[in-house]
Amino acid sequence: MRVAIVSAFYSEGMGYSENCLSKALAKLGHDVHVVTSTYNVYGNEPLYDATYREFLGPPVTSPGRCRIDGYTVHRLDSSLYHGYVNIHGLNRKVRQLAPDIVHSLEVASIQTFQLATLKPLAGFKLFTETHQTLSVMRPYMRSGNGPLLKRASYRVTRTLPSFLASLAMETCYAVTPDCYEVAQRFYGVPASKLKLLSLGADTDTFRPVETPEDRESRRAVRARLGYGADDIVCVYTGRFTKDKNPLVLAQAIDLLSASDRRYRGLFIGDGEQKAAIAACRNTTVQPFMTHDRLAQHYRAVDIGVWPRQESMSMIDAAASGVPIIVSDRIGEPARVTGNGKMYRENDAADLAAVIRTFDGVGERLAYGAAGRRKMLDGFSWTSFARTVEADFAASLGR
Repeated sequence: MRVAIVSAFYSEGMGYSENCLSKALAKLGHDVHVVTSTYNVYGNEPLYDATYREFLGPPVTSPGRCRIDGYTVHRLDSSLYHGYVNIHGLNRKVRQLAPDIVHSLEVASIQTFQLATLKPLAGFKLFTETHQTLSVMRPYMRSGNGPLLKRASYRVTRTLPSFLASLAMETCYAVTPDCYEVAQRFYGVPASKLKLLSLGADTDTFRPVETPEDRESRRAVRARLGYGADDIVCVYTGRFTKDKNPLVLAQAIDLLSASDRRYRGLFIGDGEQKAAIAACRNTTVQPFMTHDRLAQHYRAVDIGVWPRQESMSMIDAAASGVPIIVSDRIGEPARVTGNGKMYRENDAADLAAVIRTFDGVGERLAYGAAGRRKMLDGFSWTSFARTVEADFAASLGR
């Protein structure tokens, strides 16, 4: 099949759908093209320069075409419309590629609205995903009793267009249960068009310590960061922003360090909370990393902690055999059932208490092994790609 994956953003070496699903489908033998904007991931956000520029470069790159991991990337001139990415010439490029399948990576987006109008003329089958969780929905929509004018405007500008676009699509993949709820409640996607399908991990890159080389790499990374063999290292990776709130992990490590110096916090990323995190005891801050380097660091730590909101990093850490701790308000508890624990969101003392329950090596290894099995069985990109491949083929009558 010829598959066009349409994404508002693209950055090489990241772990998002546009990178990993494209690579996995190409490995299955399909002709895969990623049609995207000139924006790097998060390139439309006000805090991009402070958070991502050092790692990814400028927010906007040049148009062009290149070959990566078995698929072709087409970057098109783009602009922002009220903060949303508008890919210029999208319909023209899709018609030139003449794909059997077009897979848009966000149902409620300008690109999906355009593709839905193009579909009757171009003859492809349209599929979408949705990654919008309840935690990032507008508060006035979640509560249901916000200002009437704001709610009405949202329904007109997002719900109605998404509903109309859904009439043209075969399936919308919701990557968590609360994404499913958002798509149905706020975007108007009928349940008959929705399918729950969790994102995956690259289980080859993200793997536990298995070989002598892995053990030496773990020792070397820990030594470079100043960690002893008996230290219990908790890692967070991602943006250091209030909506992710990694600062509460630093505060928990600070509390633990008052009586036990073994507990260490490793923070990989950047953002507005960086200085406050670095000011806490026993914390180490490292910049964003490529997947290969990040995998080495997961194999060097003992516990993964994501204090708020779902993150792909949770899945990558679990695939690396790392037990994880997450918020009790997470939208997809299945990610941690049997391989992780929850704490009261934003409560540093409670997080410290939960971290203490992983004090024993045996406990950590048991939870980590369960996470690895879970990722291999149902949360790998290979599994995700085979599911959508079967749906693509069925839509084409193959």
